[in-house]
Amino acid sequence: MSASESPVSPTDGHASAAAKLKAGVVIAAIGIVFGDIGTSPLYALRAGFLLHGQTSVSADAVSQSMVYGLISIFFWTLILIISVKYVMFILRADNRGEGGNFALLALLPTRQEGSVFGLPRLWFGIGIVGAALLYADGLITPAISVLSALEGLKELQPSEHRSEPLFSTDLIMLMALVVLIGLFVIQRKGTAFIGFLFGPVMLLWFLTLGVLGVRSVIETPQILEALNPLHIIDVFQGSFASAITIVSAVMLCITGGEALYADLGHFGRRTIATAWYFVVMPGLLLNYLGQGALLLRNPDAIVNPFFQLVPEWGIGPMVILATAAAIIASQAIITGMFSLTHAAIQLGLMPRLRVIHTSEHGSQVYVPLMNGIAVVLVCLVVLVFQSSERLASAYGLAVALNMGLVGLLFAVLMNRHRGWGPLRVAAFLGVFFTLDLCFILANTFKIPNGGWFTLLIAATTCYIIFTWIRGRQVMVERYARQTLDFTHLVNSLQTHPLPRVSGTAVFLTQQQVGVPPTLLHHIKHNKVLHEQVVIMTVQTVAVPFVDPEDQVEVAEQTDGFWTVAAKNGFLQSADVPRLMRLASDRGLETHEGSTTYFLGRTILSPRGRSAMPGFQKRLFCTLGQISSSNPLYFSIPPGRMIELGVQVDI
Repeated sequence: MSASESPVSPTDGHASAAAKLKAGVVIAAIGIVFGDIGTSPLYALRAGFLLHGQTSVSADAVSQSMVYGLISIFFWTLILIISVKYVMFILRADNRGEGGNFALLALLPTRQEGSVFGLPRLWFGIGIVGAALLYADGLITPAISVLSALEGLKELQPSEHRSEPLFSTDLIMLMALVVLIGLFVIQRKGTAFIGFLFGPVMLLWFLTLGVLGVRSVIETPQILEALNPLHIIDVFQGSFASAITIVSAVMLCITGGEALYADLGHFGRRTIATAWYFVVMPGLLLNYLGQGALLLRNPDAIVNPFFQLVPEWGIGPMVILATAAAIIASQAIITGMFSLTHAAIQLGLMPRLRVIHTSEHGSQVYVPLMNGIAVVLVCLVVLVFQSSERLASAYGLAVALNMGLVGLLFAVLMNRHRGWGPLRVAAFLGVFFTLDLCFILANTFKIPNGGWFTLLIAATTCYIIFTWIRGRQVMVERYARQTLDFTHLVNSLQTHPLPRVSGTAVFLTQQQVGVPPTLLHHIKHNKVLHEQVVIMTVQTVAVPFVDPEDQVEVAEQTDGFWTVAAKNGFLQSADVPRLMRLASDRGLETHEGSTTYFLGRTILSPRGRSAMPGFQKRLFCTLGQISSSNPLYFSIPPGRMIELGVQVDI
């Protein structure tokens, strides 16, 4: 028997292990990436029958043509936006394997522009606005997901001796607040240790969605006529208010699609695509078809079509499963918010907040201050909006705007760096940006009923980011005025030499040239220098990770002075002791026990003269005060660090 005919190949064991590993990663991706879009069936179809400004819907609004039209438009929107636009196109715009708004923005600069700060203002502004909209999405997603899941408890019937519902709106709100507060409290423990637990739960969720849908479709198979896209025309033959309602509701069925790109670095395009095509998409489409079939049989089910698909005996378990899915969806967007904040800090777009890494490889991070702000705002959202129907008005706008802006930046990237000519760019924008624009325009009518919250959060975030950027520019200008030329310092030390002590002193500075103010303050007050004096800059570049061999450049100056230029990716932490160890491999002889780090404690004052308005100055100074201390940001042990205060008038 030849080797090819052998019933057992030597590599079969390896192939089996690889297959199991791949299956495990796909299941994990189902839990982490698709939690948000996976909970859309809880509220999306019902919202399609809510007329503009209404918070409840009656069976009179349900007709066969409307059911066919809505299911058809849901079906084809999921195909076009998620399967084609995101999986086939957007996921290819990876920045060394990483995805997300800042990763895409960092891909745009040319060599002449250098960094994201050198981009044309239009593209830079679009990137910042898109990121700000993700923060708004991150505050609304936990509230609407948990509320919509717990609202299934209303389907539990009261006993014969009790006329009131078992679960009132106020009780459901209280339960939602407890769940959400508990969710944010456990954030400090990190999500890495439960990441693979999410996958099986969400796999069960999508299988349940599909089974419920198939069960209903078998009972009413004529719903399959809705797959004919011509039915979409019928739903737009009514009033203008009805058309706006339908388009904005369709947006709800693809909310969470932006997470596919944001989590690209965790799993890769192939894994995400496999999970989408073989598990997530079938479960969603079958469930929407099942809800449509239910409405054909019983228009009164529009009160809550998702939970009325469930047999009465299964309502309780289904509420538990839906709540678990909602929590997982919330966890995914919260984790994305932390990752977005970390990238913004590394790119210099936000203050240096304290960031805690909760996994060995640094893929999961926790930002305590962001977590505290988010839990307060999410609870406020629940108290203000009180139901998932009202929150739906605020939800779709953030996602529609973000998807549109990502599509624009993707087209710019493909034109600038990937060889797309004007015709290909025009074709892409002609199809997908036109759809995005329809969703955006439809959701603008939701602004008075809840969309204002999305715009408020996004506008506030943008103002904070641009205030920090402008303030840092002013601060750098002020630092430059206090920076002494290196040659002048060396000449001065030769004329007036200072005592030298053993060891290495590392002075961290943001300036690429000249002597940092901290070194001048040290000389002025301590009147002594170490045998080795290292002037070190740590620059964040527009890639997620920099290889260790490319991270550090060392240059010996004169008289024991050295310069070290370090580069970090925008997803890497500024671990200065590790960077110094890399520098020691390039000729700079140092010993950790005899190395002292000198950092400038910048004291910001709004009393200076600059073009910044007074309120913006005070905001920038406040942002500077809430930044974490430099030793935490640079991973410097407190016992080997000396801070020198430097006042800067903004």
